[in-house]
Amino acid sequence: MENENNNVILVAYDFTSIGDIAIENAAKMAKLLGYKICLLHVINSPSKKNLKRANQPLTSINEKLKNISATISQEHGIDVDFIAREGSIFTTIAKESNKIGANFLVFGTHGKKGIQFLLGSFAIKLVKSCPVPVFVVQKPASDSTFKDIVFPLDLQPGSKQKVKWAISLHKQFNCKFHLFVDSDPAEYIQKRIRADLNQVKKILDKHNISYTETHSPTKSKFAYSIINFSQSIKADMIMVSTDPDKITWSLFGSMDERIIYNQNKIPVMCINAQDLRVIIGGL
Repeated sequence: MENENNNVILVAYDFTSIGDIAIENAAKMAKLLGYKICLLHVINSPSKKNLKRANQPLTSINEKLKNISATISQEHGIDVDFIAREGSIFTTIAKESNKIGANFLVFGTHGKKGIQFLLGSFAIKLVKSCPVPVFVVQKPASDSTFKDIVFPLDLQPGSKQKVKWAISLHKQFNCKFHLFVDSDPAEYIQKRIRADLNQVKKILDKHNISYTETHSPTKSKFAYSIINFSQSIKADMIMVSTDPDKITWSLFGSMDERIIYNQNKIPVMCINAQDLRVIIGGL
């Protein structure tokens, strides 16, 4: 599960404004936790074309990363490393996450639009490949303290197992969880959700973790209800589980995509359900 001893946040960085937003969020998180951050730039065909267009050598990437790292360290008072690797973002980021023992990956996105809307979801593909929780951000960190986290609960894979990461996040941020429960009209589904909810609450109580409980409007789509609720309480993030075996791109967007690319730009922490297929009763 989480890499408890390495205390490092990996930032996927591409020298763009949204990459700067990812750095800002990671730096704030690192300062709160006493972690260091590591910038990772993946050298691929597009980045090589940009270098060629600017008439710059490949070695200039390391020099740029070095200067940016020094600036971040000075501004935020945290340790900053950097890595430049040739490869595909979908394999290289996952490989480097494992190699350095990253606790989180922070990734910035402008949202799903333009060519990305036509070809599929970049962030979703990245989440599918990454072995650590992915913190997807669309806006500067502002005054976020990562203390109010929305915990959606339905019957999706890994939904109730998120409680393992809830315990970990509580230890790190001393955060409060807002359980937001699906109100499916089918009685047999409600019965299963109630059972899961009671189990999650029992575990949170055992670990003295503060939480609230809210049920979604019956006739509203769950993803939109999650976003609206998160906005209403000014949540610092939404925590979702994503099943890499079942995520597929659709023209109208999957539930995961609607939450990750929410127009309110609420940060989303994505945890692979693959890593959560465990019995949680013993916690």
